[in-house]
Amino acid sequence: TRGSGGPASTMSKGTSNSRFTSFVDADFFLLSKDVKFIRTVFLQALRSEGADEATFRKLDPDTLSDRLDGIPSIPDAVRGLFEISIAYESDPSDKSFKAMHNHVQTMNANDIKVAARLYLEMLNHANLVERNHRVRRWREVKRGERDIQSKSSQTLQQTFKVLLDSGFTPEGIRNALVSQNTELVFTAHPTQAARRSVLNKNSRVSEFLEKQDNSNFLTPVQKNEMLHDLQATLMSIWRTNPVRRHKPTPEDESRYGLSVVEQSIWEALPEHYHAVDYALKEIGQPPLPIDCCLLTLGSWMGGDRDGNPFVTAELTRRVVHLSKWRAAQLYWGEVDKLLWDLSIASRGSEALQQKLDDIAGESNVAGKATGAPVIKKVVSVAAMHWQNAHEHSGEAYRQLLLHIRDRLTKTITYASDVAAGKPAPPMTGLLPYTTTEQLASDVFIIYNSLHECGDGILAEGRLKDLLRRIHCFGLSLTRLDIRQESTRHADAMDAVTSHLGLGEYSTWKEETKVQYLTNELHSQRPLIPKDLKCSDAVREVLDTFDMIAEVGTSPFGAYVISMTRSASDVLAVRLLQKEAGVKEHMRVVPLFETKEDLENAPGCMELLFNNSWYKANLSSPPQVPNVGWSPHQEVMLGYSDSAKDAGRLASVWGLHKAQEALVKISQNHKIKLNLFHGRGGSVGRGGGPQYLATLSQPAGSVQGWMRVTVQGEVIDHYFGLSSIASHTMERYTTSVLQATLKPPGAPSEEYRVIMERLSEASCAQYRKIVYETPMFVDYFRAATPDFELKGLNLGSRPAKRKQGGIETLRAIPWMFAWTQTRLQLPVWAGVGAAIQAEIAAGNLATLQAMYKEWPFFQSTVELLEMVLAKTNKRIAGYYEKLLVPGELQSISKEVWDELDRTMDAIQKVTGRSELLGSEDNSNSRLAISTRVPLVDPINVLQANVMSRLRQEDNPPSYQELFDAFAISVQGVAAGMGWTG
Repeated sequence: TRGSGGPASTMSKGTSNSRFTSFVDADFFLLSKDVKFIRTVFLQALRSEGADEATFRKLDPDTLSDRLDGIPSIPDAVRGLFEISIAYESDPSDKSFKAMHNHVQTMNANDIKVAARLYLEMLNHANLVERNHRVRRWREVKRGERDIQSKSSQTLQQTFKVLLDSGFTPEGIRNALVSQNTELVFTAHPTQAARRSVLNKNSRVSEFLEKQDNSNFLTPVQKNEMLHDLQATLMSIWRTNPVRRHKPTPEDESRYGLSVVEQSIWEALPEHYHAVDYALKEIGQPPLPIDCCLLTLGSWMGGDRDGNPFVTAELTRRVVHLSKWRAAQLYWGEVDKLLWDLSIASRGSEALQQKLDDIAGESNVAGKATGAPVIKKVVSVAAMHWQNAHEHSGEAYRQLLLHIRDRLTKTITYASDVAAGKPAPPMTGLLPYTTTEQLASDVFIIYNSLHECGDGILAEGRLKDLLRRIHCFGLSLTRLDIRQESTRHADAMDAVTSHLGLGEYSTWKEETKVQYLTNELHSQRPLIPKDLKCSDAVREVLDTFDMIAEVGTSPFGAYVISMTRSASDVLAVRLLQKEAGVKEHMRVVPLFETKEDLENAPGCMELLFNNSWYKANLSSPPQVPNVGWSPHQEVMLGYSDSAKDAGRLASVWGLHKAQEALVKISQNHKIKLNLFHGRGGSVGRGGGPQYLATLSQPAGSVQGWMRVTVQGEVIDHYFGLSSIASHTMERYTTSVLQATLKPPGAPSEEYRVIMERLSEASCAQYRKIVYETPMFVDYFRAATPDFELKGLNLGSRPAKRKQGGIETLRAIPWMFAWTQTRLQLPVWAGVGAAIQAEIAAGNLATLQAMYKEWPFFQSTVELLEMVLAKTNKRIAGYYEKLLVPGELQSISKEVWDELDRTMDAIQKVTGRSELLGSEDNSNSRLAISTRVPLVDPINVLQANVMSRLRQEDNPPSYQELFDAFAISVQGVAAGMGWTG
């Protein structure tokens, strides 16, 4: 351990962390060294506030302290808490915890705010160090210097070896990759507690940490400047207000999603293709074709209107063009670089010459129409740029590149005007690019010409990377999904049928609805008059379909119907698209969310597949060049609401059974099924290691294609840096490939029967606690920051769909509140009672066999194990003691008993005496060990802030207290690895 101590210096012990004391290895010591490095640099920056440059540049981390001495801006009370927390870390007894509590109670609002901010920064430092260490470990694995110690990822080479050893040929592996696609859909749920301004600076800190790993190759001057820049960045973060003063708009959220693509994924994508091509080369296979789309991006940011009144048709139109504008700028930059690369004095191929002649002809025609002089060479309209057409009359590649750049300039102008709400510029003269195919075709002419003329080596670098980006990102970087709740479409149909004198659509039986919708889909006559009198809410629904028809479906992905209950919900959206004049319908994706809806999903899809119109007009396949499946049906599965409704164990089993049934029905109808997994960031909402989740899917549910949401803080965690993004892409590619070619076998009937009993028993116990315990809602709101969280400016969407109890609360704030208190009840409630009942029935050996042999059950148990390792009974009990009225505290007895049962049951099933005790869990232990010691003090601060805020309606120091609360929320989220 480090000699100077501090909250990351030793492995935590006691109530919250004793299960990790056996984990000591080189990774932990290396991580501790990095944590000390970044902390000493940060604290020296605080010591240097107001000092001259000579003092500011005293940066020898080996001689500096990582304690709070000598920092004038840190109050004495905060220094005192820091020292107490160090003592608590070494001896996490009730006595030392009480000392921490007593000290916090003496602190004023400003002291608490400063302390919360200090711990938040230290937690962020630990997270950045751990993220850098993941990259470092991964590179060591790729260099053959170490083995992967986790089942949560495999390299391409390891996956290929597994498949080859299983009898697959190299050709078969490549063919599977050629037709594979994983689409990652970014969503802007209110789970990103950190501000974008801070996230951008954190990325710079991560870059400095990577440089530090290679500091042996730096000169003393370079090393000193690197340390100075790191210190300046850390100070800039400290000076940035971490509290949002205004709620982000849906457009703000969209800009954040696009910024991640621009800053990291843009560079990571070609790196990933290089890795795949190299791995294929090692098994004697050629590279992937250029139009192969292993990964594509979707987004809900600016398209998800379910429960969000701020997402309107006009806003979605602006977001679409905002995406096009940013994409065109990125492509423009790449083309500008190619103008310097391809300085070849050559006429190129015949196809290239023909293209230049066509461009010259178009220019001449345009010149005649406007009265401009007729010329016979390609003229660049971008005269303000360095490269211009008259300089390159003998350089055919540059001539075409100039034309491409000019069209991109027009694309930028057009899209930026519409995104800003200005009138669209007239489509005259040189036209902007309107389809991905137009841009790809122009660039591909250059690629082919270079190969035909013997300069193929010049085509295989930046130019090939550009083509792959074009095919994967399209003209809008991400394809925007539209999501709306099923009742909103029913309200629109109500307005139509009432206007036509047919009564209220919503009162009809399902059979009547399906027949009516089918008849209208067959009909050629218009149904909805343009002057239909309706409510503003219905008008907004109709305006959305009109906007889709106007913009066209190429920038869009799927139309997702949340809370899908019946076949008519899907047919209604198809009819509304038809009536709006949408030429190529968006594919309509039913989203099944609750336990009951998941059980009814197979029946709903059976009705749709038996509908003659629907089956003959199935939605188009995903918009990727290498995949041409037809007919095709996409179905989305919701992990969040089903878990809130029935508990996690019943939820994951219900999802597993639904997938099995949907696969069988689709196979019977000879329809390609593509599953869209609506996973959240936390385990309680379907989160966790995606690699294990993919490999545990039922056989046949991953057929070379998978769609999955990436929510909130998970976006930054897995895609915030290009090195991390490249690693993440490899995990997705290898897991989908292996799940497609080598899916898990079906469980035995005995395993299924036991799993069914576990599901039913856990659901009953979960509902007994959450839904049937008198006044449990009052207990939840008192024991957690549910009320206070509503005051934070985290996301654009309201926390509730409508007024009511837990059933109307969105799954995100439900999980968010429990995560802040470190109890995480929705993840494990009911599990202990269910497993203990099976153990009592003599089935422990069978449960242990299920854990060893069945990937689904193993993944479920290990995710529960990880959550339990982060759960802290002392901290959760502290919130209760401080915040819950006496008459409600008896409610928690069943909660504590169930937690103890669950922890004991999981350890019996795994056969381990410690949670996360296996070597495979070393990464999780490592991550937790760097965070947990710093979280306990933040929880103590947060609980005390909540107590003060609740004691008075408007205390004198309200703003400072609430700022301290907002900061503490970010701190706990950083420590837990997710918000909710």
